[in-house]
Amino acid sequence: MMIWLTRTERDRGTVYELMFKGDGPRDFTQVVLFRPFGPVLKVKSESVNTRSTFINIIVPLSKRPEAFRQFINNFREVCIQKDSRVHLTVVYFGRDQIDQVKAVLDQTTRETRFRSFTLIQLNEEFSRGRGLEVGARAWRRGQNALLFFCDVDIHFTADFLTSCRLNAEPGKRVYYPVLFSQYNPSIIYSNQSLLPPVQKQLVIKKDTGFWRDFGFGMTCQYRSDFLNIGGFDRSIKGWGLEDVHLYRKYLHSKLMVIRSPSRGLFHLWHEKDCADELPPDKYKMCMQTKAINEASHGQLGELLFKPEIEAHLGKQKNQGI
Repeated sequence: MMIWLTRTERDRGTVYELMFKGDGPRDFTQVVLFRPFGPVLKVKSESVNTRSTFINIIVPLSKRPEAFRQFINNFREVCIQKDSRVHLTVVYFGRDQIDQVKAVLDQTTRETRFRSFTLIQLNEEFSRGRGLEVGARAWRRGQNALLFFCDVDIHFTADFLTSCRLNAEPGKRVYYPVLFSQYNPSIIYSNQSLLPPVQKQLVIKKDTGFWRDFGFGMTCQYRSDFLNIGGFDRSIKGWGLEDVHLYRKYLHSKLMVIRSPSRGLFHLWHEKDCADELPPDKYKMCMQTKAINEASHGQLGELLFKPEIEAHLGKQKNQGI
């Protein structure tokens, strides 16, 4: 079994959605069970084929060429080598360092012959919502593409792309996964001389990160649903809140919102800056995010009391304890 979702309807009972792998890598069987406040009832059982489901991964970007190289390494391994039913749309703000981004895409094309990229350049101040909106509206191919709104510091697996396809359905469902957010590796692995490679850091444990249940930026939804609901609030500039507003619009719509943890979606730690020009509510929100991204309470406590702990251990050593 690949996916198991449950939801409880207060006046009816509990719905179970089970997804099983089929004979092929892209074939699945969906079983929906309904348990009223009584015995379990089988609702339906049907085959689900994801072969033709194309994903347009949209990444808004400003500078950060090293982070983009790391993202492309993940993209090559997952999307080009394993999946191939994807398109990458990069919406770049400004001109500074865009040549480095172009060079990474050109190198990828030369080495893999993968050409399903679109690079859109905007001479504007960075706005995540604006970038995602432009990327979604720029799609010119015939079919109604499944959109994956993504950030450059996100690491995803092939299993996540499968979950993206299975949990979003045009006119019916949008998928808002809860991702696992990595703590500062310099703190997590402070007892090691060298940091392990990124792949070795992607471990889901309470000491390595946390479930970002307050984040709504990464989402899979069909382009038609995104446009029909009105897209992002275009009055929001800079960092934060636009994704929350979009999520709330879906909650008040007729579409079902699938919200569940994903073991194949990681937020990689990076230094976070909170701009002075942010309004008070956004600045506070940014600083709170910055604080909880560093380490667990226990790890931060050890750092704070490190001199006291070392003094205590030194006394014990001198006393031969």
